[in-house]
Amino acid sequence: MQVNWGAAGEPGWHVLDVGAGGTAGLASARRWAEARLASLTEADRVDAMIVVGELLENAYVHATGPHQLRIHLARDPCEVTVAVADTGTGEPRLRVPGRTGGRGLQLVDELAQAWGVSHHDDGKVVWARLAC
Repeated sequence: MQVNWGAAGEPGWHVLDVGAGGTAGLASARRWAEARLASLTEADRVDAMIVVGELLENAYVHATGPHQLRIHLARDPCEVTVAVADTGTGEPRLRVPGRTGGRGLQLVDELAQAWGVSHHDDGKVVWARLAC
């Protein structure tokens, strides 16, 4: 199941408008996400926060910055979906790690059951789903 631009309006989603806060906005978004994930075990919360951080950072570095951070926590089965919306048009892709990066999406790929991107007229949503 992909996460689309309109999924944020569905029940169960927590949505934060990130805006143009730069790196200070990213730190604030991470704190917001950690509060939403407080009910998870420490190991699951750490994994989810790594994904949150990587998706936010990628939107900041490779797009126009994150527009929204979305989190959905399901209980049966326990599953966390993290989605970052931005107005960029680029396609996230796995790269061979090097001096300039390439490790972020590899971490996401390793930790997530699935991840992907959904393009829309006003940008894209990069999402990842983790078991917990």
